Amino acid sequence: MVIQLALWSGFIALPYFMVPRQNEMNTVDAFLRHYAPQADLAQHTFFASLLFNIGLIVFFYIHHYILFDRFIIRRRFASYIAIVVSSFIFIYTLSYLYKRSLFLWDFPRHNPLTLREWVRDGTWFLLVLLISLGLKLLTQWRQAEQRTREIETEQLRTELSFLHAQINPHFLFNSLNTIYSLSLKKSDQAPLAVLKLSQLLRYVIDESKREKVPLDQEIEYINNYIELQKFRSTSSLVVNFKLEGDTGSSLIAPLLLLPFVENAFKYGISSKEISPIDIVLTITDGRFEFSVRNKKFMQSDKPSTGIGINNVQRRLKLLYDDQHELEINDLPDSYFVKLTIHKL
Repeated sequence: MVIQLALWSGFIALPYFMVPRQNEMNTVDAFLRHYAPQADLAQHTFFASLLFNIGLIVFFYIHHYILFDRFIIRRRFASYIAIVVSSFIFIYTLSYLYKRSLFLWDFPRHNPLTLREWVRDGTWFLLVLLISLGLKLLTQWRQAEQRTREIETEQLRTELSFLHAQINPHFLFNSLNTIYSLSLKKSDQAPLAVLKLSQLLRYVIDESKREKVPLDQEIEYINNYIELQKFRSTSSLVVNFKLEGDTGSSLIAPLLLLPFVENAFKYGISSKEISPIDIVLTITDGRFEFSVRNKKFMQSDKPSTGIGINNVQRRLKLLYDDQHELEINDLPDSYFVKLTIHKL
């Protein structure tokens, strides 16, 4: 508001500064010498154009807040042009009558009904009109951009919420299967598995709604999940979880890595053969790498639904877009996946 007042004050005062002072002129105007020997030609010009300039300011705001929305937006162009032309004629006529009353004692010298006056005032009117149009179009563009961003953000939140809703039942289903297996075996580890599951679910409920969580928490979550899965596995399972680098204050989207680990346990465990699962997490100068390698023992009797991997691929697209790389090597007897995030 203060800036607008300053700009309009400068606009109104512009004629005063555009005209040389009387004492700077080589020849003093005869009229001023006769009627107002002490008058300043700049002040004379300022008062002569005062009403016209005020009229332009009023037109600027009427155009900005009323005419554009009612006629340009609604594509009533003929009415818009008619009103703009009428506005100029009205402002010009008021200015004419004002000058006539102001310079009644020598009105012929200040008669605005000349081609030169029309062109000059018409140019100023057109300039104000174009500025008003430009500012309004810029405002409309910014509002459209803001609406687009808000829609995209809302769509992103909605989609991520849906993906999280997919994660929780999928994770719960797998974990309950583990506890069910222990219960069938009447294992003494069943109560401990239930406790471990409750800790994992608490993490899922508390952290999954956040956009980012500390990487240390996500690693602890994976470790707890591995321990839970070991309860139902035989001695043939060998899990190597290697952490390289300093996690520091790094943040990551919650539950982003779990589907890769789930996939390894789902298809990489055999009751008869050694079942190695190698997990490596490396972070160097903000560059994050996470890889999982396992053998495949279940090809035909337990087909994959692809929910977990498809889910994480979609989340990576939404959250990290071109900042990540996902490498998947799905071979008949082994599976390898490597996720790289260039900057956490």
